[in-house]
Amino acid sequence: MSSANTRLTRLLVRGFYPRELPPPFRTNHFTKIRDTLSPPEKYSGSTTYYRGANHRGEFRSFGVINPVNYFLLSRFIAQHWADIKKVYALSSSSGAVPRFPRVKTRGRALEPFSLAHLRAIRHRIASTFPIVVRLDINSFYGSVYTHAIPWAVLGKETAKTMHNNGTLNGHWSDTLDKLVRSCNQTQTIGIPIGPDTSRIISELLLARIDADLTARATDITARQLFHHIDDYQFGAYTAAQAESHHANFVTAIARYELRLNEFKTKMDHGLSSPETPFEHRFEILHAKEGGSFVDHFFDILFAEAARLPQYNIAGYALKLFAPKLLGKSERPLVVNYLQRLLLALPAQARFALPPLLAIYERDGFQKSHIRHLLTWAIATCARRGDAASVLWFLYAAMFLGVHLNAETCRFCFDLSCELVDLVLFHGKALGLFTSPVADLRRRYKPADFASPAWLPLYEVQRNVWDQSPAFSKLGTAHDHNCLYDHMCTNGVEFYGTEPGLFTAAAFHDWNFGTAEEDPAQQPGPSLSVFSYD
Repeated sequence: MSSANTRLTRLLVRGFYPRELPPPFRTNHFTKIRDTLSPPEKYSGSTTYYRGANHRGEFRSFGVINPVNYFLLSRFIAQHWADIKKVYALSSSSGAVPRFPRVKTRGRALEPFSLAHLRAIRHRIASTFPIVVRLDINSFYGSVYTHAIPWAVLGKETAKTMHNNGTLNGHWSDTLDKLVRSCNQTQTIGIPIGPDTSRIISELLLARIDADLTARATDITARQLFHHIDDYQFGAYTAAQAESHHANFVTAIARYELRLNEFKTKMDHGLSSPETPFEHRFEILHAKEGGSFVDHFFDILFAEAARLPQYNIAGYALKLFAPKLLGKSERPLVVNYLQRLLLALPAQARFALPPLLAIYERDGFQKSHIRHLLTWAIATCARRGDAASVLWFLYAAMFLGVHLNAETCRFCFDLSCELVDLVLFHGKALGLFTSPVADLRRRYKPADFASPAWLPLYEVQRNVWDQSPAFSKLGTAHDHNCLYDHMCTNGVEFYGTEPGLFTAAAFHDWNFGTAEEDPAQQPGPSLSVFSYD
């Protein structure tokens, strides 16, 4: 059982950034200020949002919470974890209940989802009921109404009664509501996609929704209901029962100010269920070697990704077979396939670039060719507004020491993304990027540390990348209560620059290993643990 101290440590060290970001975006020494950071009451900063495409190419708005408010929220969650778990216990139908592992366990702050567990329950529903209704909450994280947090914890009627008679104030759920709102200038709508705290908050609402759905007034039992975050499945015996489940779900989520995503509503019958495990398609590869293995691997990957776009086939397959893909004789062919994948789907950069960069690191590369690939990808992703993929391609340029001209950097600047701007400064400091420094200074001159600009303001000054007034604000009136100056004095980092972050060793969850001649001896990711996103 984890302690409050362990939970806080994991959230600060492993749960701050969205996992979609490249390796330099991580915290360091964040726990050093756990006993000394003293923000004023009701301190409220802004969440820094950026857009990015997921593995399906669908755009989402990811968020990085102001670190002062993230610290306060994480500390409260760590201290009230027993209360939070009691709410989770209202439901037995979730496949994504947040759990804290031990502090030294690798990975994110929270345990990953079990692919085997999710698949087993989905198979059970598909093999038990002739009809499976699939429903999804529209823009779930972006639609969360923070005042619904006490409703979820206490029950909506109880929470409203307590609010009306003045007894809700001071209850831990009301305090949690206030802390969540303070993460984004007291706004009541939306929580950011990415931080592990958002998984914890969202599951409170989903547990209460499950409890409402399986209440006696409906005809839904816990055995008929399953969901992975906001992706719901209901088993039904008749069309009429399926329609009833649909109506009950719409009613239940509306009580918490949520709406149905009509475009993802589906009804599967028998053999039309998509629960065939795609992992089995890859089993044939164990008998393949050399170029035959590589050709078959990518044939299956491309086919399965097209057949089951809802699953992250590329991320699963590339991570699982990464050691074998990096076998010495196969690497030139693998490079061709990975570059083909990037040219067809640049939003797959998060999954295609780690093995590709690892091969480049081992075997070398033609710099002019790679520069063309990167400049094309950056311009393409920037035009699409995919800041997350742009960050990965900028990272690749720094990883490989590739110079980017002013035109390419201008594409990045025009995204108006604080995370991208920070990387532009880093690349400029390395002598690789022709970044528009004068324009960046004008952009950040009026900003303070409570704004979405906190990250470049903090890291540019901490790294002494620009000493103009626009980036010399630690300990000034722009740094209320000198909170960021205090973090800087204690060595807190939110962006890493050490050389090790720009080597294949930085992809610690890919299990690339070091042995080139015997990749079979290198362990791959567990089949039982895999994230769909």
